[in-house]
Amino acid sequence: MRRWSVVLACVLSAVIGASAAFVVGGSVERARRHARIRRANGVFRVQTGRRMVALTFDDGPDPRWTPAILDFLHTYHAHATFFLIGHNPEAHPDLVKAELEAHDEIGNHTFDHPDLELLSPPAVMNEIERGADAIRRAGAPRPKLFRPPKGFTDEVVGVLANANRYRTIFWDLTVEHFVDHAGVVAGVEELLEKVRPGSIILAHDGGIPNRARTVHALPLLLRGLHARGYRVVSVSQLLANARRANVAPR
Repeated sequence: MRRWSVVLACVLSAVIGASAAFVVGGSVERARRHARIRRANGVFRVQTGRRMVALTFDDGPDPRWTPAILDFLHTYHAHATFFLIGHNPEAHPDLVKAELEAHDEIGNHTFDHPDLELLSPPAVMNEIERGADAIRRAGAPRPKLFRPPKGFTDEVVGVLANANRYRTIFWDLTVEHFVDHAGVVAGVEELLEKVRPGSIILAHDGGIPNRARTVHALPLLLRGLHARGYRVVSVSQLLANARRANVAPR
């Protein structure tokens, strides 16, 4: 009960600070809409002197796509961070085990993938906690990294993630943005031109029914990064080599 009192006090403080609308009698929901884009304390890209990038996958694990992605990562001596939706590791603990055996990293992507900024603070807390619990039941350590669904967040979500001792991770480049609506080869080349040391690259191994273009793009991306001298690592490995974490996208 005491923990909830502390968290609630932090949430109210964050909401008040996020928008004057709350102070003058506007609703919490209105304050949260004004704060949605601020994404306080999130990491989008890392300042580093090393040619390293973090590769991340959202919305899995999914038996249609995750095994092929793990095979490509192994082939190219790369590692990644998988942000899992809680009901998926419950259904596929074998894939969680495979990710851990490959020395990849697992992060929390909530239990049901809702738009968190539309939920009440207790509902946000429940989504985060249920996601973490499902990941632990599947055999993984309690995650230390959190990614809000679709990247939508606000001050309340940030405070609750911080209260649960998460580092909130966003991204500065998205594989599907380049390959879902163009030729995969040309899309990967365009993506590679935008990669910089410390980039956090988002891809998906679940979610929308067909991730075949992502799977097709992955070996091209990994080969291209290798040819440019980049190591492909997990988010925590990238953060360990950071000079400074950016809090705004490029």
